[in-house]
Amino acid sequence: MKNTGFRERPFEYMRRRADGEHYPEEVVQNWYIARAFVLDKLKDVAFPPDFSGHLHAIVDGDSPLMLAVTRQLALSAHYLNYSQRTVISLVTAKEADVIMGELKKEENLGNLPDYCKYSVSGTVKNEESFVDIELNIVRSRPVDECGILITEEEVRAFAASSDPALLFSIDTRKAVFTGRTYKLGAAVDNLQYEGPYSPGRYNQALYTFQYKVLQDKQLLPLIGQDWEMNRAAVMSGVSNIHCSDCFESRELAVRRQCSGYDKLSEKKRMALWEKNNDALSQSEHNRWLTEKLILGYRPLNAREMTEFESLFGQEKSAYLSRLKNDPSSPAHIDLCSFRDLRRIDPGNMKYDSFLVLAIPLILRAIR
Repeated sequence: MKNTGFRERPFEYMRRRADGEHYPEEVVQNWYIARAFVLDKLKDVAFPPDFSGHLHAIVDGDSPLMLAVTRQLALSAHYLNYSQRTVISLVTAKEADVIMGELKKEENLGNLPDYCKYSVSGTVKNEESFVDIELNIVRSRPVDECGILITEEEVRAFAASSDPALLFSIDTRKAVFTGRTYKLGAAVDNLQYEGPYSPGRYNQALYTFQYKVLQDKQLLPLIGQDWEMNRAAVMSGVSNIHCSDCFESRELAVRRQCSGYDKLSEKKRMALWEKNNDALSQSEHNRWLTEKLILGYRPLNAREMTEFESLFGQEKSAYLSRLKNDPSSPAHIDLCSFRDLRRIDPGNMKYDSFLVLAIPLILRAIR
C-alpha cells in the first residue's frame, strides 16, 4: 500500500502579525484551495538554467480566492533560469490604490509589492528589484498565447471535484524532512573551504542525512504541541511546506536535461543535481526571500545596515536576532539579491546548497 504520510492542517495555526488573532476560516480555506490548485496547474512547468523564457500567469479576477491564487503563484513559481522573472498579471476593475491595498494585506502578498517589480496604471515600480516575481495590475486579459490563464470558475471547479479530506490538508512528510535538513545544515560548520557550490563540501553531511536522518522510522508530525502558543514554530513549519512544495518542479527541471533519468544510477543522477547546484541554490534563495516578504519580513534599512556593520562578533548575531524577532516589523539581513548575499552573509549560503542536494534523497524516501 502506498504510504500517504501525515495529513495535517497547519494553516489553521497561522496568526495575524498585527493582533495575534487567527485568520478567518475563509482565508485559511482559500489558502488550501489555492495551494492545491496552483501545484496541480504548474506540475508540468519547469525551466532549465539556460532557458530564455519565463512563466506568465494571468489571474482573471480579484476575489479573495483569486488573490489567494496570486499569493500561491508567488510562493511556488521559482525556476532554475533565475535570471528570468515569473510574471503574474492580475486582471481587476478596481482602482489602483484599492487593489494594491488588498494585495498588501497579511493574508495576501504582505510586503512583496513593496520590493518586487510591478506595474499599475502604466507606472512601473521597483524596476531594478532583486525579487524574481513581477506583478502587473491590468484592466483586461493580456494577449499572450504562451501565458497560463486562470479563471475563478476553473479554480472553483477544481475545488468542487477534489476530495475535501485531501484538499484541506497537507502531506507534511517533505516539510518534516526539510526541517531536519536545515537542522543538519546548521551543524555543518566545520567544512573545508571549497566555495558553497562545491558538492564535495557536503559529502559527509549528505551521507549522514541519507543513512541516518532519512532512515529514522520515528517520523513525527510537523505540528508540535507548542504550535498553539509558539508563533515562531508555526512560521518555521509553514515555511518548510512552501519550500518543499517546489521540490518536484526542481526535479522536473533536472530530469529534462537528460533522457532516461530514471534509468540512471543513483551516482549519475546525483551528478546531475551537483551540476545544477549553482542554479538550484540561486532559485531556492529567490523562493525563500519571496516567501519571507509575503510572510511579513522586510530587508534591513540603511540605518540598520550601518549599525550592523559597526558591530563585531556576538553583537552582530544579537542585533540580527533582535531585528528578526521584532513582532511588528521583522527584518532579515538575507533579504537581498544573491550577489549581495555573497558579500553580506556568505556563511548562510550553505543552507541553500545543502538543501537542494538533499531534494532527490527526500523525494525518493517518501515515494
